[in-house]
Amino acid sequence: MNSRPVILFAGGTDPSGGAGLAADTKSCSAMGGHGCICVTAITVQNSGGVDSWKPVSPGIITAQMKTTCDDGTPDGVKTGMLGSSAAVKAVADFIREKLSTVPYVLDPVMVAGSGDDLAEDNLKAAIKKQLLPLATLVTPNLDEAEALTGKPVRDRTAMEKAALAIKAMGAENVLLKGGHLEGEPADVLVTSNGVTWFPGSRIIPGKVHGTGCTLATACATLLAAGYTPERTVNNSLVYLRGTIAGSFKRDLGVLLGHFPAMGPLPGKTDGGAFYKTPRFCPACAGELVKSAPHPLCGRCGLVYYRNPLPAVILVLEKNGKVLLARRAAAPAKGELGFPGGFVDPGETPETAAARELKEETTLTGASFELIGADMDHTDYGSVVLYIYRVRNWQGTPEASDDVSELLWTKLEDVPGLAFSAHNRVAKKIKDEGSR
Repeated sequence: MNSRPVILFAGGTDPSGGAGLAADTKSCSAMGGHGCICVTAITVQNSGGVDSWKPVSPGIITAQMKTTCDDGTPDGVKTGMLGSSAAVKAVADFIREKLSTVPYVLDPVMVAGSGDDLAEDNLKAAIKKQLLPLATLVTPNLDEAEALTGKPVRDRTAMEKAALAIKAMGAENVLLKGGHLEGEPADVLVTSNGVTWFPGSRIIPGKVHGTGCTLATACATLLAAGYTPERTVNNSLVYLRGTIAGSFKRDLGVLLGHFPAMGPLPGKTDGGAFYKTPRFCPACAGELVKSAPHPLCGRCGLVYYRNPLPAVILVLEKNGKVLLARRAAAPAKGELGFPGGFVDPGETPETAAARELKEETTLTGASFELIGADMDHTDYGSVVLYIYRVRNWQGTPEASDDVSELLWTKLEDVPGLAFSAHNRVAKKIKDEGSR
């Protein structure tokens, strides 16, 4: 396998960017893979539904798949909308001849989530005969399961029977998606190890465009990376729930949030961010809600205790002056503050103080006196600050690391500093000197 799994996607375009090949490439990237594409159909659709579509000729489909494989055999294949039996035959022939040794995920797209038709009348028979026997995993929804089995599939009992029946048609593993069930959703996976249920819950009301494509693609990426079917489906569902939790509204429908949203952004942007709270809950994949002092999950209530981050402030005094540092990086690039920085994992605050002193000023051999503590809230999270007075240092201060300039400044001339906690430290030192 490549260091980054490469997946070949054969499917339809989607101008909305929410489903089809657009969803495939985004989902694959989010899961750590790289997506190559083969266009099998051109659709005219948006987040609200499909207006029309046009198939791509079988010869062009084969040529696209071949040119991708000429650049190296992909680690996995996933097919979505094929539209016609001719497209099915072209894809099936190529998989049998060139890609039979890599995992293949079949998303048997026949009807869009909006209910719009995405297939010719004879597509169902072609998929059953030519693609199902090649599939490492097939991912039908309830409507597609009904089309493949010819029986109603509207409850969990029928889902399990249908999944077993589809596996008997030749698929190695079957994930039957129950997002359209009445009440709470549930998905069922049938493998050689047996039947596994994945119960879910409604994250947002109504339909979300592109969920089927996104889940199948996540599965294809993880199977290509060597995950077992059970672990593949579990992890892919975690990702899917996160994209649903981060979905956003367009005029006609709802699109998934395949990647974290922009922000929160600082008031003064300078091109970089040193810290950002995760977007999704590590326990249930619900969206973390910004809340002071700790973000919390709006679904399961988990409190995310990564905040506050520990940091140190270094106070160096000489002849009635204090040493100020001009920042060379975000946050507050170009502004003044005291030297210092975050405590790295495994460090004590005093160890961090010595390291930051060396990195930002090149000074060594100092002793440190803890003179107080403070707390600050930034656009990226909360920070708890250990304030150290530095004594007995060796060397001449020189700006280094993420500091562009060091200035010895009289206490009465200290300007407004970049961070509110630094201003409070400066005021405290001034007050002490005036007593």
